[in-house]
Amino acid sequence: MPTVLVIDENRATLDTIGRALQSAGFSVALASTGQEGLKLAGQRAFDLVVADLRLPDVADLDVLKKLRQTLADVPLILTGLASTASALEAGKLGAVDYFEKPVLPDHLIRLARTYVPTAAPSPASWPETRISPQVIRAMQVIENRYVETTLQVGAVAQDLGVSTEHLCRVLKRHTGLTFVTLLRRTRVRAACRLLQTTTLSMKEIASRAGFSSASRFDRDFKTVCGVSPSEYRVGFWRHSVGG
Repeated sequence: MPTVLVIDENRATLDTIGRALQSAGFSVALASTGQEGLKLAGQRAFDLVVADLRLPDVADLDVLKKLRQTLADVPLILTGLASTASALEAGKLGAVDYFEKPVLPDHLIRLARTYVPTAAPSPASWPETRISPQVIRAMQVIENRYVETTLQVGAVAQDLGVSTEHLCRVLKRHTGLTFVTLLRRTRVRAACRLLQTTTLSMKEIASRAGFSSASRFDRDFKTVCGVSPSEYRVGFWRHSVGG
């Protein structure tokens, strides 16, 4: 069974990643600090490392160098805040891939299986590789209309000129996700951008991101990110100020 080392200071994110990878057939070791991760790396072999780009106790470059020394040729996926600068920094550090936060388990599992192909996929949940043009068009409609609090799959199907049942089947088959999950993820990503770049209230962000209420925003955000919107904002600014 392929083994993954996950290093992230946020316990909720760490647990979410761990559960997702375990359910996908990986053995997982979790570390909440860079030092703890380096210690685990020295104790056992790993097939993949997933690490937060901004660890609280060890400089990013030092973590990477020491992991490379201990786990030679092991693929490294770095996670971090959504920005071009962070992605470029991850590339300079030698990461094979960069994954924007909030961490979405389904996407991470796909990445993990790309770099550790020996992981046994679940035939019932693993989507097709070739994406249907209808799925691409559906995602474009969702991106354009997610701010509508009453947006339903039927409205998107109507825009595409297909039946609701057909669109649901196609989305599930090609993405592994339901329409509701895709819409929720799009809204949460929009909310993350507002949390990072504005001082708007949670109520205002909920409205601008298409959530029907602040309580629904809080609930859906926790479902996707593992933390509340307020905790996410505090963490983002702490990382930004602290570098």
